[in-house]
Amino acid sequence: MLFVVLPAYNEEAGLELLLDDIRKACQGIPTQIIVVNDASTDHTLDIAQNYAQSFPEVQVLSHPQNKGLGGSLMTGFKHAFAQRRILRKQCSEWVGYDDIILTMDADNTHPADRIPFMVEQIDQGADLVVASRYAPGGKQYGLNPLRQVLSWGAGQVMTLFFPVPGLKDYSCGYRAYRASVLESTYMIYGERLIESRSFAGMVELLVKVAGYCREIREIPFDLHYEKKQGKSKMKIMATIMGYFALILRLKKERWGWVEWVGE
Repeated sequence: MLFVVLPAYNEEAGLELLLDDIRKACQGIPTQIIVVNDASTDHTLDIAQNYAQSFPEVQVLSHPQNKGLGGSLMTGFKHAFAQRRILRKQCSEWVGYDDIILTMDADNTHPADRIPFMVEQIDQGADLVVASRYAPGGKQYGLNPLRQVLSWGAGQVMTLFFPVPGLKDYSCGYRAYRASVLESTYMIYGERLIESRSFAGMVELLVKVAGYCREIREIPFDLHYEKKQGKSKMKIMATIMGYFALILRLKKERWGWVEWVGE
């Protein structure tokens, strides 16, 4: 089973089109699409619920109060874990090891046609697949220079402090996880799996999960930020500070201040 987790905050402009694209891309793949409405103030929830009435593979969860990207991912992950247990009970021959949990932005900037290829990579043995605009063949369109520098710089800084061999894109949320690996990591960290409320939460999740993956693959994709409608949710300074806070916290947790100072 493929579980597609979509954190959605004020995404009324592109959500329905994205859901159409995901369903088209996933034809032939058993799929559940989990839309997590993060207390949107526009019509995101209405659009998602109306869509789910016509397509039962779409499930809608909603936060009464905004929990941020990390909180929305956690809600979607826990729902996917629960669905896996339900499927296991319903079918004695069902094997959950090869389930996949895929995350992507709900603003239609991530092309859904990459999903089958990412699923294929997991089926071939990868535990984590990251769609990367920095991998050979990847491109990005519509990002202003400041956002480009921030995304590239985040990868450089994280590579320095938390290197993951072969990985260039640390901040992109378009990823496929082997469900058993992600759930095992959650069992270790619990609610601390994603503590960052800013966009640094995507980097935190990557760093924590990567430590339990036998194989991580990076595939190219084209980020189409020009397709995004409405204002960006990213607050530049808050994101930068979030990255530095993440580095300090993870370094302290892993090695302690004495060991870090001695590096």
